[in-house]
Amino acid sequence: MSNKVKAQGSNTDENIPRVRVGVKIGVPNIVGGNLEIVTPLFGNRIAPYVDYATFTIDADDSENELNYFEIGSNIYFNSLGKGMYASLSYSRFHADSFLEGERTIEGQLFTGTASGEVEVNTFNVKLGAKLGRKFYFRIEAGYGFGDVPQQIRITGNVNGEPGVGVATIPDIPGVSDNGLLIANMGFGYSF
Repeated sequence: MSNKVKAQGSNTDENIPRVRVGVKIGVPNIVGGNLEIVTPLFGNRIAPYVDYATFTIDADDSENELNYFEIGSNIYFNSLGKGMYASLSYSRFHADSFLEGERTIEGQLFTGTASGEVEVNTFNVKLGAKLGRKFYFRIEAGYGFGDVPQQIRITGNVNGEPGVGVATIPDIPGVSDNGLLIANMGFGYSF
């Protein structure tokens, strides 16, 4: 059974590739995979999708394990399942950090490595465009509404005893207490 169907209401014989597999690069997902399926709902306009990314970033005195997951739907403006679209989604960004040289709230130096985690859950509204047929390019921009923490709670040992510290998250352009800007581009293959 083919994943393609003739566009209803179209004067052409163009087939609509239903499954899209690709890569997205941008903020907040950095680099990740994307899967989208165009349904026949509302004249081929509704396309549920999922994005996933996981990676590790090593900084000066820290190692950060980052995971990004997004699930939502693109709503295309035309009946060919491509071109301009609006998008509604939910995303979860989770980071585990392993830090050296940090101090407790009382100012004591942690023995060895301390750890902390950050989780940001947002409801996202985006506008985008998908260009191409088999091989495609897409670009998106929008905003994620949600609580963004400004500090990380750090736990670790101080001479064999548990200790707690707090690290301030540096100011990042486009990120506030109430949400964050979203911008990405991607490419992939449709079938």
